[in-house]
Amino acid sequence: MSHATFYQQLATLPLFQGLSGNELQEVAGHTKFGFAKVEKGKAIVSENDHCSHLWFLLNGQATMETHADDHHYTICEQVLPPAILQPERLFGLTQRYSCNFLAASDCQLMSIDKQEVMRLSDRHLIFRLNLLNIISARAQKQTRQPWRRQPQKVADRIIRFFEQHCMRPAGEKTIFIRMSDLAAEVYTTRLQVSQSLNKMQSAGLLSLSRGKILIPQLERLLGR
Repeated sequence: MSHATFYQQLATLPLFQGLSGNELQEVAGHTKFGFAKVEKGKAIVSENDHCSHLWFLLNGQATMETHADDHHYTICEQVLPPAILQPERLFGLTQRYSCNFLAASDCQLMSIDKQEVMRLSDRHLIFRLNLLNIISARAQKQTRQPWRRQPQKVADRIIRFFEQHCMRPAGEKTIFIRMSDLAAEVYTTRLQVSQSLNKMQSAGLLSLSRGKILIPQLERLLGR
């Protein structure tokens, strides 16, 4: 990657947006970046790996794969560039990744280790604010969830389940779950879950196969 191309790409990454041209030049010239290429189908990071670096997806497409604690269901989400892989896991009580990130196509990634992140935070106010805003937004989303009014209709409870278990309320999602397990999660019967999902499938909002639910666009389902 040429210096000019890297400079342009750096400016698009969430943590560096808003930095002046001079600041970006300083960051590009004085920061220890790591670069990696991951082939399609290979792991980028795995659940429970120690989070000692910030990883940025520069090119390609990744899949975020999150398992329930009891492994009764799994949710897969698309990750598109520019993206940071779980920046909230770099600090705090649990500094380990909570999900798997897999390369859905050949991917190019950039990394910055924790010491460099701390140095950039000290030196560049915008970088520090961007990092705090990302972490705060994710924390606020999670802390607000328990206080939302619970839906009464089975279909709405199913949709809320999908929404609460996805990082982004948009894009393609694949849920690997049995009807009986989904029924238990939304406190209803397997029959009612099956009927509700089939109505959503008839409306073109998702597609069903054995043990698998594919949602092409979660935003369409949320706005139905």
